[in-house]
Amino acid sequence: MKKLLSVIMFFLQSMLLYSVEQNEIVLLTSADNPPYEFTRSGEIVGFDIDMAKIIAEKLGKSLVIKDVPFPSLIPALVSKQGDFAMAAITPTDARRENVDFSIPYQDNISAIVLVDSDEFSYMKDSDAIFPMALLEGRTIGVQLGTHHESDVRAANISDIEIKRYDNVGTMIAEISNSANGNGILYALVIGKAEAHMMTKRNPKLCSFLLQFSDSFAIAFPKNSPLKEEINEILELLKETEKISDLEIKWDIAQ
Repeated sequence: MKKLLSVIMFFLQSMLLYSVEQNEIVLLTSADNPPYEFTRSGEIVGFDIDMAKIIAEKLGKSLVIKDVPFPSLIPALVSKQGDFAMAAITPTDARRENVDFSIPYQDNISAIVLVDSDEFSYMKDSDAIFPMALLEGRTIGVQLGTHHESDVRAANISDIEIKRYDNVGTMIAEISNSANGNGILYALVIGKAEAHMMTKRNPKLCSFLLQFSDSFAIAFPKNSPLKEEINEILELLKETEKISDLEIKWDIAQ
């Protein structure tokens, strides 16, 4: 009898655990990329996080957030450590080999951040695209695992050194050191919204748009049933202009 009761208790506990897990949805993100995802007062916040919370609410699930390094996001999805990933991720052919993507939820233009100088004054009052030829012989920073490195290399600039950083915070610290005369970076390449926030916080830096553009989408493990459900939610958020509201909240200019 005791053995039977033990089996029953184990079965009930397993069912309860399964039920709890089914009521949760796990987001993988890389919380070092303001204004999309970053830590503030010990809490992960940002544009993507607000989007994920809305998605979880519409799915009737509780959101669980896991913070992992950006280069580990796709491998973590492949190994089913999360249900979806949001971290200003651009769908690329290489990534599509391992994961599926939602419809795009935001367009993005790449930008370059440099130490402010009179050298760039002629571009500041226009929407001029930064001339890539100025990067010849310079050291440029990019985040490891992003598409920015391939974009810069595709420009075929001679004698350029590309430094790859594990996270955006380290890269920002390096360009800030350059602004104070102690760093090695001439510039870093990043998304337009992130560049806007960086220059807003540090008046010694300036930013300009680049010729590269892309979009952000949500990543899923291959053949995830969530993809179609979340695509429908994204369409609704676009129609109701909720995404536009979040862009205003997080000071993301489109």
